Amino acid sequence: MAHYLGVAEGQGITGEEIGAVQGICMAVSAGKINAQLREVENKYKEKGN
Repeated sequence: MAHYLGVAEGQGITGEEIGAVQGICMAVSAGKINAQLREVENKYKEKGN
């Protein structure tokens, strides 16, 4: 990861921009996990448990 961040900074991408992208990636990842959890909950409720 450090290598990629170094390359990005070498291309003129600021630390602030990198932080924004990291935040977006984390939010997308968390949203995916949340969606999976809701799917499991719905299946559990459909079975009458």
